[in-house]
Amino acid sequence: MKRISLFLLFLPFSISSDIHLTTIDAFNITSISPDYLMVSKQSETSDGTFYFQMNRPYCLCEEVSFILPTPKSKDFERPKEDSYIEGTMRIDFKKPKQIEYEVWLAREDSSENIIIPQGPFPSIREAKLINIDTPYGRFRFILEGFKDAMRQATKMCESWIPYEENKVEAIDA
Repeated sequence: MKRISLFLLFLPFSISSDIHLTTIDAFNITSISPDYLMVSKQSETSDGTFYFQMNRPYCLCEEVSFILPTPKSKDFERPKEDSYIEGTMRIDFKKPKQIEYEVWLAREDSSENIIIPQGPFPSIREAKLINIDTPYGRFRFILEGFKDAMRQATKMCESWIPYEENKVEAIDA
């Protein structure tokens, strides 16, 4: 279900959601279904996006992912969907760590790709800055206020208020 809801973000038509807000730290919190929230932040230096999901009933921050543009270089060879690529992740100014990323979405008709870090990767809970280096390029994500965005999304998730208005149709009797 989680991966299907992510795919919906890339469909060519508009998907309505009742929650779409931007925090004072420039994090976007968006409902992608009645029980799924997506928390995202645009890169300050490129077209990349960092995001994670929060799902009911457990309301855990999970599946950290990156939406990255396809480089315009003629010699760039796009990784295949469902393959794995090597890259690095650097948290704050610590030593970069080798990371394997799953290429979850890499459609020829899309200019965007989704990669998901696999295996052990550095904790980002306290991170203020994430730098990743992948075959798609280098990206920097400034995460000031990340813990506050996580806390706000958790409160929304735990409230059990539907994220989207349930539509009720009248029945002729």
